[in-house]
Amino acid sequence: MPEEKPKKKMSIGKQILIFIGFLIVLNILFRNCNNDKTKSATSTNEKSEQSQNVGIGQVLSTEYFDVTVNSLRIETRVRTGNEFADLKPEQGIAYLILNVTFRNTDNESRMISEGAVIIDFNGKEYKFDKSEPIMIGGWGILLDQINPLTSKTTNIVYKIPNDIKGSAYYEPGRNYANKRILLGTI
Repeated sequence: MPEEKPKKKMSIGKQILIFIGFLIVLNILFRNCNNDKTKSATSTNEKSEQSQNVGIGQVLSTEYFDVTVNSLRIETRVRTGNEFADLKPEQGIAYLILNVTFRNTDNESRMISEGAVIIDFNGKEYKFDKSEPIMIGGWGILLDQINPLTSKTTNIVYKIPNDIKGSAYYEPGRNYANKRILLGTI
């Protein structure tokens, strides 16, 4: 009979890498699912919901969250307090930084999603739905969940062209009615 080789155990480092990869795949799948649900809304529904916009400092109620944009700023670089996590200046790029509070109004924990910034530029809406991943506390959202009736405040960063001007809106993620927060003119 041939001898069986002993099975090798996977190192902790490999297990952690596999787990992180799994979380990234889940995040991508979640975002795609959220985008599909958002796209399925009718344009009539979108127009009626857009007329109910709130502004900075006001609460927007969605299916699972009360969302408040506390502040907005536009910078040429992002300083996080950790030089290794900072975003450096890029030619032709500005960073739109939103300080946002999410409050879970559901009866179970819910995952937060960044959402998108929409800018009306020269009569056409541009949707910036990819936020910059900053892996430091108080910056960004990476598969974060919050318990019922609890809140999380974080900074979300979007890369936008320097020369874009127009009315801007924030459309929180997991917001299937496409409700928006008016950010003003940038």
